[in-house]
Amino acid sequence: MRALKLLARTLLSLAMSAVFVWLSLRDTDLRAVGRAMASADPARLTAYVVMLLVIHVVRTVRWGLLLKPLGEVSFKRLNSASAVGWMLLMLLPLRLGEFARPLLIARPPVGGGQPLRRSGALASVVVERIVDGIAIGFLGIVCLRMLRESASGRYVEFARSASVLVALGFLSLCAALVLAVFFHDRAVALAERLLRPLSPRLAARATGMLDAFISAVHLGSGWRLVLFFALTALYWTLTATSLGILAPAFGFISLTPLMLAVILTIQVVGVMVPAGPGMVGTMQFFTQAGLSLFDAGGFSARGAAFANTVWLLQFVVQVGLGVVFLVAGHVSLKGLFGAGAVEDDAAAPAAS
Repeated sequence: MRALKLLARTLLSLAMSAVFVWLSLRDTDLRAVGRAMASADPARLTAYVVMLLVIHVVRTVRWGLLLKPLGEVSFKRLNSASAVGWMLLMLLPLRLGEFARPLLIARPPVGGGQPLRRSGALASVVVERIVDGIAIGFLGIVCLRMLRESASGRYVEFARSASVLVALGFLSLCAALVLAVFFHDRAVALAERLLRPLSPRLAARATGMLDAFISAVHLGSGWRLVLFFALTALYWTLTATSLGILAPAFGFISLTPLMLAVILTIQVVGVMVPAGPGMVGTMQFFTQAGLSLFDAGGFSARGAAFANTVWLLQFVVQVGLGVVFLVAGHVSLKGLFGAGAVEDDAAAPAAS
């Protein structure tokens, strides 16, 4: 039964990707797309790859701040888990790789050392995702409002609605998480009351995990909190800037920082859609949709070449980094998603 469910989910994810690939290329000459990609300026391609590596470091350091309350984590261990985790996010369908980073960092480090609590590691990723979701939603709302005279095309209303929905959705998650933290016992009791009629065993197991998760939620305070938000701003600024570095290689030379921020917003909203491995299809289509708000060539061969190059280089860099750490022996995937992998490890040290 479990194998059939996995097969059904995989087929669904591949079907989703196929639909978005078709949408992004349906009116495009594929040979022209290939020629545009092959003739792109190598200097800009190289600069984009360098930016992706810098973004990886910023993202990793920022995650480390959220893990500080759980215990000391060396940068080598943090970087290894981050690289392999993002690789699995690219390779696994339906965004199942989201669980990889917390599971990897919670393991005892290669060569010995203390593991981290899985609940705390998972909480760090949830907090990170909520903050990013709120940031990207408000970025889209603000930039689209400032560009209301410049944005046009069939996807304008979608962009505005998506930005608002993402901001409201992640704000709601944030509010629910804050309430759960402040009313810890009541939240656990409510979950137990709702689940017990279904299965007392499930209720006991789920409420135990929820109790550990809520206890582990920690954003930080003082300089660490300021640094976390500063790195969040830097992370998204660098990501938008990287698109601006690459775009002129495909003839898109009039994109302003605000336009790049909107394109990034639509791209990020798009890859939230659970699709096939590598986010194939969703990243290309939504990158082109964002580009089409400001340039009629968004769905031309040039636009498709730009979107596919963004996807290809991100895929190569993220998977390549993960492979390097796997080959070097810094990380093992054995038993990562086995039974009980997401349960809390009672033997791990408690979060401070």
